[in-house]
Amino acid sequence: MLQHTQDLLNTLTAEFKVPFSTNGNGRARGGANGHARNRHVKKRAKPHVKNGLNQAACRAYGAVLLHKCGFTIDQAIACTGSHTNYVVAMKWIVVSRNQHLLELVLRGRLDLFEVAEQVRPMAEIKAAYKKLTSEQRITWAAEEDPDRMFEEVIAPASATLASVVG
Repeated sequence: MLQHTQDLLNTLTAEFKVPFSTNGNGRARGGANGHARNRHVKKRAKPHVKNGLNQAACRAYGAVLLHKCGFTIDQAIACTGSHTNYVVAMKWIVVSRNQHLLELVLRGRLDLFEVAEQVRPMAEIKAAYKKLTSEQRITWAAEEDPDRMFEEVIAPASATLASVVG
C-alpha cells in the first residue's frame, strides 16, 4: 500500500515539474516574461509621509522607545516594522537629546541618516567622557595640552553660556 502511494506521488510530481527556464511562478529567470527588465531602479525622491510624519522615521523612533522599555532590538523591529539601519540611526538622534532635530526628522524636513551622522560624534564623546573618572579626565586634559583646550574649548563655551544667560 505504501509503495503504491509513493509510486503515485512520484508519477504525479513528474507531470508537474517546472521547466528549467522558469522559477516556479511562470516567469522566466530574471523576473521577466521574456521581456527585458528595467535595470535602472529609481530611488524615491521623497520619503513616505502620512499626516505630516515620515513613516520610516516614526517606525524607527517607536522601535528605539520600545528598546528603552526593555524589548530587544529584534523584538522592537518586529513590533514596528522598522529596519535595523533606521533604528540604529534614530538611536543616535534620541541619545543626542536634541528635540528640535528629532522633530525635524520625524516631520521629514531632515534626512534621518544625515542627522544621525551629524550627532553621533558628539553623543559618543559625551558617553565616553561620562565614563571617565576624575583622574582619567585630568590625565586626558594634560595629554591634550591644557592651554590649547582652554583657548579652543573652555573660553568659547564660557562666552556662549554668557550670551545665552545674559
